Amino acid sequence: MRNGSKVLLAAAGILLVADCTIPMAGAATPAAATAAPPNRSAYGTTESRIFDLINAQRQHQGLRPLVYNAQLDRMAKIQADNMARFQKMAHVLPDANLPSLGDRARYVGYTYGRIAENVALGFPNAETVVEGWMNSSGHRRNILDRDVIETGIGIARSSAGGIYYCQVFGRQR
Repeated sequence: MRNGSKVLLAAAGILLVADCTIPMAGAATPAAATAAPPNRSAYGTTESRIFDLINAQRQHQGLRPLVYNAQLDRMAKIQADNMARFQKMAHVLPDANLPSLGDRARYVGYTYGRIAENVALGFPNAETVVEGWMNSSGHRRNILDRDVIETGIGIARSSAGGIYYCQVFGRQR
């Protein structure tokens, strides 16, 4: 990252929370994944761009691209919405109906062998949030994890205007 970008990001009050990874099995039945969102309109422009940028980072490292999974997508949207509602960026929100990553996986029926989550707050666009995640060791580890093969992305804006991002990574059991 260029020095000017670092200062700009710091001045904007952008936040990242270290990654959350659960390498254990969940419950229920998995759904099929597709190589990209089944319909690009299923994602907004920013979500689609994050999806493409993350896969470019993986391909640059010799990893296969992640595929879209509707269950992971639902989990990411639930968490982004909850973070915006509570105006708190965190992997666990005790006051939410589905406070943890494991709770969200069970709720959507995602049976996982591995699952991880990246969250962020305040980045103005897809490029800056992906750059922020790639410059954070825990988030980068999730993005470049060989053991995850699917993803879903959620973005929500709080009533105060904060933009909350969530990306969930997984591999079904």
